[in-house]
Amino acid sequence: MTKKPSIDLIERYGAVFIAVLIVIVLIAQARLLYIFPQPDSARWWGDETGQMLELRTELQDGYARIPTAYGSSLAITNGFVRGNSWFAAAIYGVPALLFSNVADVVVIGRTITFVLSLGLILLMYRMLRASQVPRVLSLSALLLLVSTRSFFFSSHAARLDVAAGIVVLAFVWYLSSRYDALEQSRWRPTLLWYFGYGAAVVVFATLSIHLLTLLGALSLYTVWRFRAFHKLSFIGSAIGGVVVMLGLLIAIYSISGSPFSLYSPSSAPNQFQTVTAELPILRPFSRSVQVANIIERVHGLWVEAPAFLVFIFIAIPLSVLRRASAQKSNTGKWISGSALVIAVAWLLFQSPALYYYIQVLPLFIVWAVMDISKRWKSTLIVNSIVVSICILLCVFAVMDTVRAERTSRKIDRDNHTVIAEALDSVRSNTNSGAPPLVLAQNPAIAMLEHDKRVHLMSAHIVSFPTSSEPIASILLKLHVNYLLLYAAHGGLNYSADYHTLRPIADSIGAVILRKPGVLFDVDRDYFSASALRDESSRDTLILYKLPSIAH
Repeated sequence: MTKKPSIDLIERYGAVFIAVLIVIVLIAQARLLYIFPQPDSARWWGDETGQMLELRTELQDGYARIPTAYGSSLAITNGFVRGNSWFAAAIYGVPALLFSNVADVVVIGRTITFVLSLGLILLMYRMLRASQVPRVLSLSALLLLVSTRSFFFSSHAARLDVAAGIVVLAFVWYLSSRYDALEQSRWRPTLLWYFGYGAAVVVFATLSIHLLTLLGALSLYTVWRFRAFHKLSFIGSAIGGVVVMLGLLIAIYSISGSPFSLYSPSSAPNQFQTVTAELPILRPFSRSVQVANIIERVHGLWVEAPAFLVFIFIAIPLSVLRRASAQKSNTGKWISGSALVIAVAWLLFQSPALYYYIQVLPLFIVWAVMDISKRWKSTLIVNSIVVSICILLCVFAVMDTVRAERTSRKIDRDNHTVIAEALDSVRSNTNSGAPPLVLAQNPAIAMLEHDKRVHLMSAHIVSFPTSSEPIASILLKLHVNYLLLYAAHGGLNYSADYHTLRPIADSIGAVILRKPGVLFDVDRDYFSASALRDESSRDTLILYKLPSIAH
């Protein structure tokens, strides 16, 4: 029985209308690509410039490190685990090398990420349509993703989170096609396939360290569902692919001349070790830890993607009810199982930080929409409801961009103004013809790194020191000429680097410039209408000149 022409027409126009809504949201977001959030935002505090520099340096030196992190272990090496990011270096590092004279590294990185975000949307659509999900529902899924604040932030970041989300989704889609072929006896995995799969997992894990756990969990699921445990040669072949690729990475790392360490040769417990020590999997039977972990992630989803959270709470009961009444396709079974495995890996092996959500959200949305599509009845009322919901999603998403724009432009304008004045002060107070060394906090590092009139030193020495010597002494020995700090509104002691460097600057430095303004996004909500109403909530850039000592 064919559908009535009127329903076909409604579906066609509905799909076109939703596609237009998606374009509207993307354009509204893209307008703020380079100012929202502030480069090296408090959301990830310096990760953008640091990550882009380490990927660019990996191509130059053969291993990842941050060359601006003077006095820090990260200037020596990021360690073997984080120092082998070849896939990421190919995507982000090559453009950073080619266009280093055209734009700063954050601008380059954000451009790449936004293009990847469009690729993620296209991948989701192709995956849904390949599973016979109606166009209206498929496009609604895309709008559900792009309307989230998680997508808004992540697509505007010179970070690897969107790329990791693409890899997770692509692996699940590819493996679902192999599983379907296996179940229909149209394909059998060979020793060579398992070897190649093991090698591929290692290669893609060099894109993001978080893929080690996400792809690792998915691979264990694959081995089980492909019944590879019944034949040890398959397991051995997959392990062989992993070992060969690891051996190649170790060889490259050794040839590069980098000192060997797992993370970095820091004299103090570093950030990576601290994050690892706090993973929920290390306390799997602690009810308080696991309950707090789940509550924190649900709260994060409510803040970043409330529509998604509501959608999931509807989709899960429907999925449970449907299990008793209908059989899923092989592809549907695989994607459902993969989504569950990835969810467990995300809960137990990943930090609950908000910027990691985009790594798993696309897969969860694809699973939920595919599951709901099996109950889809295309009627005028149903299509009208879906289109109405999409209009609401579009309105809320555009309103987010409008609210964020005012705060973003104010921060961008004020920060650029005071940094330009700081650079003028540096030039007027510098007698040497050589570019002075300026230790700066994160809101200034992208601009200073791109300015050839100064040498940038980032504040990594605070968290990743190579010596137990007082930092003040190290700064003098490194011949740091200037210290550029940001004092937050309300006297907030907002970070370890500010807490450490401010007393040092006050004790050994002389203030040559002090400029107020709305300078960075610490303790500021981009989406709050009152974010800029309080005129007293002004930050201060403070530029210190440090004493010079004889070489």
